[in-house]
Amino acid sequence: LDVHDLDDLGDRATYAAGRQRSTALGERYLRLDRDLAPNMVVTVEPGFYQVPTILNDPTLHPAITAALNKAELQKFADVRGIRIEDDVLVTESGREVLTATIPKTVSEIEAAI
Repeated sequence: LDVHDLDDLGDRATYAAGRQRSTALGERYLRLDRDLAPNMVVTVEPGFYQVPTILNDPTLHPAITAALNKAELQKFADVRGIRIEDDVLVTESGREVLTATIPKTVSEIEAAI
């Protein structure tokens, strides 16, 4: 069900004609900008990433600098990133999450072991 990471194809597979990748920090790595249609399958992968270069330079994130709790983030300094991925089929009436039954929380994973 691995349907993402199309980096070898560049943007031609994931950006609609006339659309191009943003150059803005936080948006330039978005991989999909196209209208979805029935029978397409996409991977939705919300994540939490700590990038020290960004976190340690307030000029890179001026809008959120005051809201960052650096002491709290420091507790998780050894965690660079967490992603929870789902593969989603676009249907005529909406969507079907193909990976809905895969455990994602710690308690779900522990119960599955």
